Amino acid sequence: MKKNRKAKKWQLYAAIGAASVVVLGAGGILLFRQPSHTAVKDEPTHLVVAKEGSVASSVLLSGTVTAKNEQYVYFDASKGDLDEILVSVGDKVSEGQALVKYSSSEAQAAYDSASRAVAKADRHINELNQARNEAASAPAPQLPAPAGGEGAAAQGPAPASGNAVSSIDAQLGDARDARADAAAQLSKAQSQLDAMTVLSTLEGTVVEVNRNVSKSPTGASQVVVHVVSNENLQVKGELSEYNLANLSVGQEVTFTSKVYQDKSWTGKLSYISDYPKNNGEATSAAAAAGGNSGSKYPYTIDVTSEIGDLKQGFSVSVEVKNKSKAILVPLTSVVTENDKNYVWVLDEQKKAKKVEVGLGNADADNQEITSGLTNGVKVISNPTSSLEEGKEVKADEETN
Repeated sequence: MKKNRKAKKWQLYAAIGAASVVVLGAGGILLFRQPSHTAVKDEPTHLVVAKEGSVASSVLLSGTVTAKNEQYVYFDASKGDLDEILVSVGDKVSEGQALVKYSSSEAQAAYDSASRAVAKADRHINELNQARNEAASAPAPQLPAPAGGEGAAAQGPAPASGNAVSSIDAQLGDARDARADAAAQLSKAQSQLDAMTVLSTLEGTVVEVNRNVSKSPTGASQVVVHVVSNENLQVKGELSEYNLANLSVGQEVTFTSKVYQDKSWTGKLSYISDYPKNNGEATSAAAAAGGNSGSKYPYTIDVTSEIGDLKQGFSVSVEVKNKSKAILVPLTSVVTENDKNYVWVLDEQKKAKKVEVGLGNADADNQEITSGLTNGVKVISNPTSSLEEGKEVKADEETN
């Protein structure tokens, strides 16, 4: 009997212990699952003023930075033999500075011949002028007195000297004409000789020099010297036909480079081609590939900001700014509920009010509001679920 009682007591204690463990475990779980009494407070409400402005267009382009002004000097066999390249890569050159010099025995011979012709004409004119002066100063010949005595009328001198001067004057006229023709030939020969030296058309830097130019006729497309301007960079690229309707010359742009991701530059669209680039080839290629990328139109952007670290050859991403004006609010201020868009505003009593709005274009920061808001309205830029219609709101006003 005692053994049975001890066994029952042991079983009772064991049951009580197990129950205690279960209760303590459940209590611990409940304890850990209880919410913290220190609730996380909503961040302070921020206000911005809805203002009229423009968002960047949804049109994104890619392009390459190039020099606005550059000069390519191609090999020209018609000028003669390439005699000397007068610059090296990296040289700074000024406008009018000699870059390349050709040599041509024919051009030099033509110049020498024309120069001798002018000198010969000058000598002939000098000789005629001297002869004319001598003829004009020669004394008139003395003639015998006429019959009839002293009272008879004296006859004038013979016109021999006058005829000689007139003859020389005629020769002088012909000599001067010949001299003018010779001078014209000399000027032409000088121009041909000057063309043997190619001059820089701009102030810039030499970025390419090719001293191993083929002198065959097929080498005419070879670049001998390439000079680029030190200033006035451009961005050039191609845009799709589907973007033409959204872009126009004069629109402002912002572009960035992967080289300097924390920097951006501004510019203006200065040129959009009216004609597609290689339209036939592009269309055929797209059709063959089963695609529909559309025709590509070359465009140019003039850089309007400081060049800074921007370099020629950089690949850039271009964002085109919309020219139209609209009411802008931060993207974060727009709330969507049941396929409708709303913005929380603050009324004159500093109470929250939810306003349904119409949306236009947007960029990375701002949203166009096409209806529902007016310029100058205070908008809550960080609406939370705790906002209530008609509830007074304490907010910090941001600068935008």
